[in-house]
Amino acid sequence: MESRNLRLIYRRTVLSSFGSGLISPFIPIYAAQLGATSTEIGLVQAINSVSPSIAQIPWGFIIDKVRKRVLFMSLGSLLFSFSLLFLIFADDPIKFIIVVLIAYFFSAMAVPALNSLIGEFSGVSARGKILAKLNAMASLGSMPATVLSGYMIYRVGGAAGEMYRIPLILCFLFNAIAALIILRIKETSLSQTSFSIKGWIETLKMNPYFKEFCLLSILQGFTMGLAWPLFTLTVVKVIRADMFQISLLNVVSASTAIFVRRFTGRLADRAGRKPLIVLGRMGLFLIPLIYALATSIYELIIVNFIAGILIAASDVALSAYLLDISPKTMRGSYISLYNAVAGSFTFLGSTIGGYMLDLLLSFSYGFHEAMMTMYAISIVGRIVSGLLYITIKEPYKYPAKFKEEVKRIFEEDLESVEKMIRFYRRIEDEDLEWFERFSDNLQRK
Repeated sequence: MESRNLRLIYRRTVLSSFGSGLISPFIPIYAAQLGATSTEIGLVQAINSVSPSIAQIPWGFIIDKVRKRVLFMSLGSLLFSFSLLFLIFADDPIKFIIVVLIAYFFSAMAVPALNSLIGEFSGVSARGKILAKLNAMASLGSMPATVLSGYMIYRVGGAAGEMYRIPLILCFLFNAIAALIILRIKETSLSQTSFSIKGWIETLKMNPYFKEFCLLSILQGFTMGLAWPLFTLTVVKVIRADMFQISLLNVVSASTAIFVRRFTGRLADRAGRKPLIVLGRMGLFLIPLIYALATSIYELIIVNFIAGILIAASDVALSAYLLDISPKTMRGSYISLYNAVAGSFTFLGSTIGGYMLDLLLSFSYGFHEAMMTMYAISIVGRIVSGLLYITIKEPYKYPAKFKEEVKRIFEEDLESVEKMIRFYRRIEDEDLEWFERFSDNLQRK
């Protein structure tokens, strides 16, 4: 039953990610094309990326109370994509922001429900592998969608509403199919333990792993968000990338993450979550650093390649770690609380980042000078916040050391490549031998 449920979750993930991949990567660009200011772009970027995390607080409570996780996952996909259809009629940044905010509020409905189901359908020893596969399915769904959408938008041209109409309609259709598929899952009933507002304080007091992780996410989230509006402005105003190039940047990041996740799930399960979390979080400063130095699309390709590695390194391990330290019957609430804490400060960072950039420009700073100042602040903040993840502790002991497991994986992959080479050489030798015999027979005749 669990394997069947997981297969349905994978299918839903591919379809939903394909639908979302048609429009989500272009939301900040869409806002910039409507004439949004730096502050408004920062707000849109925050809504697009972290408002679902903040909205998980009420949805996590409701899901743990009602215990209809499958229903909430289905409704989340459907209402999210339906709300986005109204972007076709949004002709100014304020209307645009309102529509995006409503859409991502509904999308948050599915996240704690999905995490709760994954925690139920996976054990500690296989959780990293399952999460890695789930993330890979999401990337496999979103990558072709983003390229297709970028090409369509590039070819259609014209007013923003015209360019994005077809991707928005397709987004709704694919999410509607995903919503129907997830209804086929047979979920088990949970005990009646539920989370409450009072439970927040008790959780932070009584669960040291969860408390520390939430505190670390505050600084990390804020410093990450500071650079987000800068990324959009760099792409649009500095590099002047077209829509197809923007879609390719997302594909580079996603495809790199898919390849790296071949190893991260196993590493997380065998050597622990901490090494991958620390590696991924410490390396995040490289992204604003390269963006600050970028002068062409090629530097952005490099930075998205690096981003794919860092995302794959930390995201699977981070999700597995949160499931490890959360009680089984309250995973939806715990994870929604963590995401809300991290998301709130990332939201704040993105909004303040855009506002500070506008403020520097109003103080007669040049555009380049203001951008470099904000990038420098974000880089320093990311370095400091990333280093602090060294302090987290694992709730379980793992059978392997990180370096030893990396070496073992490398040796196994090398051995697999050597076996493949030997196999093809043997086929080549057999073909050559057959050709020589065939030639000899022709000569005799």
